[in-house]
Amino acid sequence: MSATDITDLGVYQVFTGGGTGSGFLIAPTVLVTNCHVVAPYRQVAVELRDRRRVLGTVRRIHPQRDLAIVELASAPGGEILAIHAAADLKPNQPISIVGFPVGLPLSITDGVVSNPSQLLDGQHFVQTDAAINPGNSGGPMLDAARRIVAVTTCKLRAADNVGFGIPGGDAQTFIDGFHAQTAAFGVQCPACDVLLEHAERYCASCGSDLESLELATYFDPPAPHPLVGFVEDALTGAGVDPVLARHGAANWSFYSGSAPIEIWSCCSEHLCFASPLAKPGKQRLGDLFRYLLAADHAPFAFDLDDNVIRLHLTLHITDVFAHGDRDELAGWVAKFVASADRFDNQLAADFGCEPAPATQLTFWKEQARS
Repeated sequence: MSATDITDLGVYQVFTGGGTGSGFLIAPTVLVTNCHVVAPYRQVAVELRDRRRVLGTVRRIHPQRDLAIVELASAPGGEILAIHAAADLKPNQPISIVGFPVGLPLSITDGVVSNPSQLLDGQHFVQTDAAINPGNSGGPMLDAARRIVAVTTCKLRAADNVGFGIPGGDAQTFIDGFHAQTAAFGVQCPACDVLLEHAERYCASCGSDLESLELATYFDPPAPHPLVGFVEDALTGAGVDPVLARHGAANWSFYSGSAPIEIWSCCSEHLCFASPLAKPGKQRLGDLFRYLLAADHAPFAFDLDDNVIRLHLTLHITDVFAHGDRDELAGWVAKFVASADRFDNQLAADFGCEPAPATQLTFWKEQARS
């Protein structure tokens, strides 16, 4: 399989407040990924090829087998590939892993099956020498016939080229259970595979002790850190869905119109907001830089990084937690979001600036025509 074959596959990047991973469609609005990619979140974001995101609701998880099913609010499109039980996999058989390693765009790595049924921690996996990196988790392992023979799950940190996937047969059994599911959400018992619909110490079906699963974290996720709560409340006030903006721990990214916005906690003292807006044109540079350096943009500021003009806002974390300042700072966040979308268009219209590499070009072009 060549890299040119993967663009139209129904494989997408999954974002949560804990990190990112990969997932693949099994139906127009149903996606399979790893449990460790989504847990303990009950809602996640799935990014499309044009960088827009759709909301996903976690419907079923199997913590021990590391599988999860996410139902999407709308169909993202993309080719839905068949799942193969993989009983006929052989050592040295070619295999390809498709996903989003370390957050890069959709990528493919090739290798071979090292062991089609490797026993590890009491479970069988497809072992491969194909490169697996953080972000690949939950993506498909494909054979030469473009069938999903395993779900990428992990690699051995202490070794090179030793990665593992959950066999296609196990994934299909998990999917079949979802098709029969009537509950809005459930956790699969590791012993008898019955669906648990609430947190309990012992499985009512088989009597297994479930304490080690920490079921309460799945059915009643812990409250967010106060800093996360502030940012997500502020984004909600700015008209941004915080679930769709999550990009890892204390990290958010989204678009305000055509302008990309990034939010992160750089240290224990500061909360940072940045928007790469545009690249300077070749004319009116003096007027452009006088405008960017004007004091009346406060509390925002501009800088130039790698020939990209960026808008900045930095908040001190002690101010975030000061009761009297919280509402005012939330208002600054809302103004920052609105200003980023306005500034990138203004820089283009008034100073001949060009789109930044991360600009959402679809919106940029729509706004240029309006």
